[in-house]
Amino acid sequence: NTLEQCSVCSKPIMERILRATGKAYHPHCFTCVMCHRSLDGIPFTVDAGGLIHCIEDFHKKFAPRCSVCKEPIMPAPGQEETVRIVALDRDFHVHCYR
Repeated sequence: NTLEQCSVCSKPIMERILRATGKAYHPHCFTCVMCHRSLDGIPFTVDAGGLIHCIEDFHKKFAPRCSVCKEPIMPAPGQEETVRIVALDRDFHVHCYR
């Protein structure tokens, strides 16, 4: 059998193959580990354990937490970089720092 197998469901890939992270996937099987949204054609990232995340969930999971409001410090919508204040080894949103 020469058909490649999907690295998620292990079933043969009969039609379009999505290749990412050195593996083959059915397009509908290539999803974020947190929100399970399809990442076919969407930017994604991989954590140190090799788990695939949409960009938003990666930031939610790994972003530093603000010392005031305890929420993750994430990029503004449409931005790729995060702006934060670091003082006394603590992280703050710009609007939370006093």
